[in-house]
Amino acid sequence: MSKRKDVSEAKYISPNQLAVRWACSRSSVDRVAQKAGFSCFFLGSGKNGNIRYLLSEVLEFERKQTV
Repeated sequence: MSKRKDVSEAKYISPNQLAVRWACSRSSVDRVAQKAGFSCFFLGSGKNGNIRYLLSEVLEFERKQTV
């Protein structure tokens, strides 16, 4: 029986997971990710493709945004 990795153990995070984490819309995540210059990779292509961001970059971004 395989277990899904917890986000804290994962190397990548999806835009939808990030939207839940930040309690915002997916479009807000897309905007912030583009502006912040997150590295991403694509699984598949077109409408059915998936985007993943490096979790380490997301965590660093959050650390820098904390006041």
